[in-house]
Amino acid sequence: MRRMIFAAAFLLLLLPAAALAAGQLIMTGKFTGGGKEFDFAQYTETGTKEKVAVIGIEIENKRTSVAFSPNEWNSFAALWQKAQGVKSASWEPVGSFQETGTAEQALLTVAAGPGVQFTITGQKGPFVFVLQPGDYARFDGAVNQMTAWAAQ
Repeated sequence: MRRMIFAAAFLLLLLPAAALAAGQLIMTGKFTGGGKEFDFAQYTETGTKEKVAVIGIEIENKRTSVAFSPNEWNSFAALWQKAQGVKSASWEPVGSFQETGTAEQALLTVAAGPGVQFTITGQKGPFVFVLQPGDYARFDGAVNQMTAWAAQ
């Protein structure tokens, strides 16, 4: 069941939300920069109320994502907290998260320095998004909102 929910969440990021009626997808945060987009989404399965937190990167109308079960979401929040503490002019590795329960099992890696760099590597290749320091406060709010939702 968990694999199906993650697969549905991944598909929902690729298709218009109206295309699939298996559950509810709510986009809760969008960050842009350099012609790229980083999104937060909350997916709730209809009937079972099972939840999946999703982050995604879009580059030139191509998307990839990483899905987190509610108990995995704190891994992302911890990477984000650690990244905020890095003060460097060059990119320093922060950590990674390996997606579970999906066919793709994408890898999210985080580096920090002149900003925070999120890289999702999977079957479509690497997708990279750099969050600028001016967006940290709003991004932190989006992470906190997702953390509260995952804990419910």
